[in-house]
Amino acid sequence: MRQFLRRLGPYLKDYKGRIALSFLGGLIGAGAYGAVMYLIKYVIEDVFLNPDPLMVKVLPLAIIVLFFFVGAGRYLQVYELQWVGLDIVRRLRDRLLAHVITFDLEFFNRFHGGELISRVTNDINRVRMAVTQQLAVVIRESLIAIAFIVVVILANPKLAFWGLVVLPLAAWPLAALAKRFKRIMHRSQEKDSDITARLAEIFNNVEIIKAQTAEDFETARFEAENLEFRRINMKGVRTRELTNPLMEFLGAIAAALVIWFGGREIMAGRMEFPEFMQFTVALFSIYNPIKRISQASNQMFEAVAASERIFDLLGREPSIASGDLSIDGRIDSVRFEDVRLSYGDVLALRGVSLEVRAGETVALVGDSGGGKTSLVNMVLRFYDPTEGVVRINGIDARDLDLAELRGRIGVVTQRVYIFNDTVVANIAYGRDADRERVEAALRKAGAWDFVSKLDGGIDAVLDEFGANLSGGQRQRLAIARAIYRDPDVLILDEATSALDNRSEAAIQRALTEIIRDRITFIIAHRLTTVDLADRIIVLKAGRIVGTGTKAELLRDCDEYRRLATAGLEADHPAEES
Repeated sequence: MRQFLRRLGPYLKDYKGRIALSFLGGLIGAGAYGAVMYLIKYVIEDVFLNPDPLMVKVLPLAIIVLFFFVGAGRYLQVYELQWVGLDIVRRLRDRLLAHVITFDLEFFNRFHGGELISRVTNDINRVRMAVTQQLAVVIRESLIAIAFIVVVILANPKLAFWGLVVLPLAAWPLAALAKRFKRIMHRSQEKDSDITARLAEIFNNVEIIKAQTAEDFETARFEAENLEFRRINMKGVRTRELTNPLMEFLGAIAAALVIWFGGREIMAGRMEFPEFMQFTVALFSIYNPIKRISQASNQMFEAVAASERIFDLLGREPSIASGDLSIDGRIDSVRFEDVRLSYGDVLALRGVSLEVRAGETVALVGDSGGGKTSLVNMVLRFYDPTEGVVRINGIDARDLDLAELRGRIGVVTQRVYIFNDTVVANIAYGRDADRERVEAALRKAGAWDFVSKLDGGIDAVLDEFGANLSGGQRQRLAIARAIYRDPDVLILDEATSALDNRSEAAIQRALTEIIRDRITFIIAHRLTTVDLADRIIVLKAGRIVGTGTKAELLRDCDEYRRLATAGLEADHPAEES
């Protein structure tokens, strides 16, 4: 718990004024509540046993005023803490996303998207509940308990010893229960993340699930995860709900001691009945706030476990760090010097050396797993070489400003990313939208004909993943997005795979003009794609085994002849565009 509060310390210190107001509200409410308890003795004496006309008027009015302050203090405390908690959640979410999104692709390959969503939403929401609700309860009920203890001690110090002696005895079992509850909450939150990840996977892959008639299979897998979630949380319920019986049992012990000792004091004439009633009501009232504190503390342990998962992510650093050098002018050369790249134990590239200059288009061909995508990923610095160097204009890419480098590279892949936003926002994604440039990019990509017919034109809102477009239309938008950036380096990963032959020919004519003054990498799976290339690089098992024009490779490279005979990789059937 101390670590949880220490982690939130840098945030909480920014709200000293509001926290002070909240604490003041708690003091006002607790003080007023304690005063009500203190007046019980006088209500019994001066209203019921020996009525005093003045006190009969004054005491009811005093109780009304005191309960007004109880309510006002509570309102002030809760309002201010709610404001603080919600603002801390806002800042935490902003910081967590801004930090996580800087991580490299390797991180996102290891973590399920659903788990990350769970940490940004569910875990931070648990922290919000702790700050805005449970912490308010702990502070308020602690102050009330202290006020009641003061009343108890003032009423009868000797009797207070017997009534309060059991409180320290409760500390050990409550601490043991809290420790166990924290462990269970860790497991519960991990399973909650698993469920979120499972749901995200199901909804993102619903098309293949239906095509494979795998609805029952996915439902069964989800039911198994859900059942385990219930089992873990029932352990938490059993642990948490032991608190109430424990406190009630200890309260019964205290009550027995008070009745025994108080009865003796009254019989001996050392205590009056009103004094005993004042003491008894205040004493037994202590156990309610303590019980509520215990319950709130258990719920706060959910936030403690959640905060550990949050700050675990915030404590990580991206493995791909930005340099601080800028590129003068345009990128005019990309050079790979004896580059090797490993994914764990898998060696993807084995000593690749290659240079590509401005105005040159290079096609990368080879079997799946040959290293084509790995090579271009290092230009983008999605991965850094395990050995060797990638140089941009002669500068080690690791020394360059990462945002600037990626801003100079346009990428079109087989997997097209369409956002639930307007066409113009999708084309200008991440940059200020120039409508004239957007239209020009759409025309160059051969997308203007269908975009102009959409309801709203370039202001038409596209469905998530571009579900209201055909595959060919989505791919043309991706090409338009790359054109809009006016990149120095263009990476085309089978950028025309979803187009029919006529549309592909039109796009290739447009690309011929677009790639003229740029460095262009084409990852080719189809024979037609390599026609754009000035040079073809043949990769096999992470090595370059051939380089040259199509004619040269057909003459000199066995591997290229094999690929050409097989149609490189079997031509992908084009989707209707």
